[in-house]
Amino acid sequence: MKENFSLLALIIFLLSACQNEKVPKKQEAILRLACEESPSSMDPRYPANLITKNLLHMLYEGLMKIDHQGNVIPAVALSVEVSADLKTYTFVLKDTKWSDGTPLTAKDFEQSWMSVLLPSFPSKNLDLLYIIKGAKAFKEGSGSAEAVGIKALDSKHLMIQLENPTPYFLKAVTTPLYFPVHPSLGFVQKKENCPLVTNGPFKVREWKPSEKIVLVKNSSYWDAKVVAIDAVVLSAMDGNKAYKMFERGKVDYVGSPLSHLPLQTVPTLKHQELLKLKPAAIMHGLHFNTKTNFLSNVKIRKAFNMALNRKVIAELATQGTNLPATGIIPPLADWEAINYSQDNDLPAAWQLFQEALQEMEMDKDSLPQLTLTYANTDMQGTIAQAVQQQWNHAFGFTIQLQKQEPEVFAQSIEKGDYQITLNSWGTRFSDPLGFLENFNYKIYDLTLSQNENAKYLDLLASSYLEKDSDTRRKYLENAEKLLMDSLPIAPLLFGSFPYAESENLGGIGLSDIGILDIKYAFLKDINEGPP
Repeated sequence: MKENFSLLALIIFLLSACQNEKVPKKQEAILRLACEESPSSMDPRYPANLITKNLLHMLYEGLMKIDHQGNVIPAVALSVEVSADLKTYTFVLKDTKWSDGTPLTAKDFEQSWMSVLLPSFPSKNLDLLYIIKGAKAFKEGSGSAEAVGIKALDSKHLMIQLENPTPYFLKAVTTPLYFPVHPSLGFVQKKENCPLVTNGPFKVREWKPSEKIVLVKNSSYWDAKVVAIDAVVLSAMDGNKAYKMFERGKVDYVGSPLSHLPLQTVPTLKHQELLKLKPAAIMHGLHFNTKTNFLSNVKIRKAFNMALNRKVIAELATQGTNLPATGIIPPLADWEAINYSQDNDLPAAWQLFQEALQEMEMDKDSLPQLTLTYANTDMQGTIAQAVQQQWNHAFGFTIQLQKQEPEVFAQSIEKGDYQITLNSWGTRFSDPLGFLENFNYKIYDLTLSQNENAKYLDLLASSYLEKDSDTRRKYLENAEKLLMDSLPIAPLLFGSFPYAESENLGGIGLSDIGILDIKYAFLKDINEGPP
């Protein structure tokens, strides 16, 4: 009996000792990012810069999203049905929840979008919502809420009616303006007030403006099982500091779209084989004011275009991170750029220049003074100087350069107060129409001739109604060709997003419109690969 008691005591002692041993905690996977500036809002209904858009994509999710290959895929939506006339979209929603655990319903989407359209709601740049039937009229006070084509049929079905067929509608739905907001957000932009109820892979734990934002994994997210990152720390710092922190292993990702990658770091990163370039849906080019008599001659514009050495400009201004532009539309996820290149052909440029002078009964001594206006940034300044030098070499005269602060430059563009500008064009969704609509005469004074403009609008209109993708592409190609034939715009460079990521980081995706997808990100030393 005494022996049995001793044995029992020994077993209890050993069990107690095992329980008292400290069980090592799982190491948290913390993704460290650097932001050049503090996000302006956590409310997707308000205008946002690229950094803010990236934060919103971490916190929210819409009906559809863009995958790492550039395809539009369902997100909160389970499926979508499109009517034969291409004007009605009916979405079936998955069973998803807000970060507070309450159900996300079709009514949440309806109320979110309708709140933005209220005439009293202080938001701008709503053209992506105006493709919905009755949306613009309601916003401007001339239509009713009942006439707006946004209807929650029940908790899981959302029907959207469009004003006209819009081939890029599902791409538009991936943008923050179409994200749902929780009813608790109301009409107030929440900046420092946490907790903020969201529906994306992450939620806010802490926000110290101009210092840092800390996000944590949203356990209520419908696809939380694939999210390997436990927390995200977005620290505010400029590009130079971000690179230094990256070198020291204190930042996991540096460069676009959250901060600029200093040009002087490009050679080092190339040598280390760490530099990565994502082709961007951006085109940098020269815009000629064809209302100016001298520039109204298409041969002058073509001569100026042919005299440009875009490869040299790309090297000087971007260390080769941007590529020479071959047309108006850059390479996109589902679009291969067309090569209209007429680059660095000085004999042909000189011949056209002489022909134009004869047509206008001018000679070199009677040339008007031309001014190239550009925004005061390092890149724009370098490009402007290169253009000035190349045209001087080709034609023997020097244009004036006028730099303006970005705000003043934007006003000059709006007023048409310029002769030639150095400009950049992009799109909020990855589709050729996003570029071609930039040059729609109705919304942008491209100053095509009346006949050219009518043809251009007809081509765009035909592309809207076309169901066959190959035929639609042909309409868009012809619209781009019309621009390249008349050359109100001389393309210079196709943009890119240069960045570097630590060798320990995997699973990051970056779209051609500059959205970083960290849903599938993982740290190799902690996660041992993607979930």
